[in-house]
Amino acid sequence: MYFAQKYKVSSMYARLQNILIVFICIFISSCGKKDNPVPVTELNYKVIAVESDPRYVSLRTIGGSAILVTGNICAGYNCNGVVLYRQKNDGAVDDFVAFDRTCTNEARDCAMEIDKYFPDLLVCPKCGSVFNMSGRYMEEGPAMYPLREFSCDFYNGDLRIY
Repeated sequence: MYFAQKYKVSSMYARLQNILIVFICIFISSCGKKDNPVPVTELNYKVIAVESDPRYVSLRTIGGSAILVTGNICAGYNCNGVVLYRQKNDGAVDDFVAFDRTCTNEARDCAMEIDKYFPDLLVCPKCGSVFNMSGRYMEEGPAMYPLREFSCDFYNGDLRIY
């Protein structure tokens, strides 16, 4: 009888200890954590023959970037636009990446611009944050979050951004 009571108490203590550990882990991991201020937006756009389109001449080489021209279609959060970046030239489906131009520090109304000397960098004209498109990370702050990324498929010369 003594063994059964001791076993019940120790197993109950172990359960309480596990519950407490889980609670502490959840509490610590959620403390001070903020989400990216730029929400995920939807886009479904296709650039026909992107490599021969004169608007995208800079995308013919690795490391080139260009602002997506959508006419009157709103692209990106608050219609700040989308930038295309050529990460490789293999003729493969993943040759390109696309990013929402909205700065994650100035999310309301600031579109990042392509650096004129380094086309793999986007610079926020308001806060000075720098985003590295080739590495997909914020190189300089105050922005703390990377830009929102869209999926791209490059097939038969056409580029689909979604």
